[in-house]
Amino acid sequence: MKKKTFSLLLLTFTITLTSCSKVTQKDLILLNGTWEIHEVQSHGEIFNPKGGTILVDFYKIDASLGYRKKLTPNFGVNYSSSKDRFDFTIKQIDGDFFLSYDKALKPWKEKIVEISENYLELEHSGKTYRYKRHEKISL
Repeated sequence: MKKKTFSLLLLTFTITLTSCSKVTQKDLILLNGTWEIHEVQSHGEIFNPKGGTILVDFYKIDASLGYRKKLTPNFGVNYSSSKDRFDFTIKQIDGDFFLSYDKALKPWKEKIVEISENYLELEHSGKTYRYKRHEKISL
């Protein structure tokens, strides 16, 4: 009986550890591309973007350097963009990865909480930003 209980506890512990969505260095390449904010969580409340012009964030990384631009999707395959872009450095701090915008007027960091092929979660100033991969609508 004790052996079964120990085995069950060990199995539960192993599943818990392996199911944690810890971001790794190799996951960072998934950041490349266009992302659309799906929801923002702040102070226990969830906000969903509604109406208006759709804006997407375009991320491009090369090693530990990258940039982010705001894009507006057009019909077809093109996007409109301003010339503004935010350069960042990817930093690892205490095992977590951050996008560090050190050259901005007001420097800030965004923690990469989770990333996969179609999901991105960033945390900044007590807010959690949940993105989904943007899919272009073509006619």
